[in-house]
Amino acid sequence: MPTNSDADAVGLAVGLVNTWDLLADPPDLIRDVAQIARWLRLHEEPGLEDAAARLTPSDLNRLRGVRDRLRRAFEAANEGEAVSLLNEVLLETGAVPQLSAETRTWEYVPASERASDVVAAVGARGLLEAIRTAGWERFGICAGTPCRCVYVDRSRNRSRAYCCQLCADRVNQAAYRRRKARAPLDA
Repeated sequence: MPTNSDADAVGLAVGLVNTWDLLADPPDLIRDVAQIARWLRLHEEPGLEDAAARLTPSDLNRLRGVRDRLRRAFEAANEGEAVSLLNEVLLETGAVPQLSAETRTWEYVPASERASDVVAAVGARGLLEAIRTAGWERFGICAGTPCRCVYVDRSRNRSRAYCCQLCADRVNQAAYRRRKARAPLDA
């Protein structure tokens, strides 16, 4: 089972991938430094507070690229491919594993001070830990067309199919309307 830190790192990675949302107009939710800095501060992951303070406009473009690379782990053909893609992200940031004396967990500290490298390292590490503890089969893409947001299924029965309750409700309402339209009229 992931630790709280791992769960927050997974939340960061999923949140970053979901900053491309086809249901939003425009779909790219990475819009400005202040907005992304506020979002980073919501996560209790070590290093993100400092990364939020160092965030620059050039980091926004880099985060868009990281977002696309993390998404590929959800779209991978198999677990090995997903692990390889995420390991590449860690390697590119120069992230070095270090044991935290406080939490007794591994933290991946990037060699670079760039805010986007910190986010990339934390997100990739979180997804790799989710694969290690729960399996890549828990990675999913929302079944609520046209939504393409991602999730990591933490349910006991591995039954999650939607990124959020809003998408589940939207799909259920559409199915209800179709059934209602096909039902014979009662006289």
